[in-house]
Formats: sequence, C-alpha cells, structure tokens
Amino acid sequence: MKIYIGHDSRFPQATRVCRRSIEDHSEKGEHEIKYLDKKSLTRVGVYGRDSVEGESTEFSFTRFYAPLLSHYQGISMFVDNDFVFKANPSEMEKYLKDKPVACVKHELDEKNIHSEKFDGFVNKSYPRKCWSSLIIYNCPKLKHLTKAYLDSAQASDLHQFAWVDDKDISEIPRSWNHLVGYYKKHNKIKAIHYTQGGPWFESRKNDELSEEWWEIYKNL
Repeated sequence: MKIYIGHDSRFPQATRVCRRSIEDHSEKGEHEIKYLDKKSLTRVGVYGRDSVEGESTEFSFTRFYAPLLSHYQGISMFVDNDFVFKANPSEMEKYLKDKPVACVKHELDEKNIHSEKFDGFVNKSYPRKCWSSLIIYNCPKLKHLTKAYLDSAQASDLHQFAWVDDKDISEIPRSWNHLVGYYKKHNKIKAIHYTQGGPWFESRKNDELSEEWWEIYKNL
C-alpha cells in the first residue's frame, strides 16, 4: 500500500515519528511511504492551490492529491503527521469494502471542540471534522479527483467529502483514529492522533499518551 504522510516543514520530527511507527508495525518494504511536501509538490507543478490564511498545517489540502499522485492505481492511504501507529495500517484495507474511500467517521459535538490547537492556532469547527485526517483511497474509483478539480475546489467541499456520495464512504473503527483530548484512552487503540498538538509543542509535551510518541522519538 502507498502511504502518504502529511509533511509540515516546521515540524519534521513529527513526520519521522509517524513514519517510524508505521515501519515498526509492518513488514520490511511492505509499504511505499512518501511525504506530502507542499513546497515540493508546488515546485514540480502538481499542487496549484492558492494558500489560505489560517491554514494550521502545510498539508491541509495536499492530502487530497494522493489518488492523483498514485496515478489512480491501487489503494493508497493518507495520514496526518501527528499520528502514532500501534498496528499495521494494512489492517484497515478490509474496511474499504470496494468503496471509493474509507475513514473514521468522528461525531464531534461542536460545543465540545477546543477553541485552539497546537500553539495558538484557531481550531475551526465544521461538519465531518477530523474525517480527512486519515483516509484510505481506492484510487481507480477516484479519477474525477483531477488536478483541475483539486486546485480549484472549495476547502469545505474537500474536507467534508463532497467529492463522493455519502453511501460510498466506508467506515473505519474509531480505534484507528483515537483523538487525544476527546476520547478516553483504552487498551485497544490502533493509532493515536494528537489532534490538539503533539508532544513536539512545549505546551503539549506531557499530554495524555505523549509517552508513546517520546519513546519512538528517542529511538530514531
């Protein structure tokens, strides 16, 4: 499976830890892991969106280019860089069920969404929040996600999955996208998501489950 990790040049350590956590739970060479680097994708002419004021990460929209980058072949995964995997991502392929796309369908109460994340960024609230933080793509079924569409689509349409029918969005169990700060921790978590900001932020270095991140980081 091709795996695309959202890369932010300000926090390279986050990308490295995410990658290592995948490698630690996979067979050697099992996955083709690539970084979605906005600057590089722009330089080679793949990414053509204008920057949006208030984007909290450099991969806010590069995530949707994964099927295009995969030449609309095979199954690909996108994941934010603020994840730590505790199981092999290949286990999620079964949830795709021949649908075009699969994700964890979080149901976050707007009233309970923290107003800030990371170190002072406004945490925007919108329908289907965090759905796009982990996506399994069935690339041959997504040929309509062309460069022309991706470069011009409304931000809300992309993040709220307006590019696919609701019935065609398959569901991945929540244990694969455990939102720290929103969900109670348990012993069956498959992937930790530090959605409020990972331990690389000074204000988050001792947050719940931060020890899992530090253990990997110290062994890079």
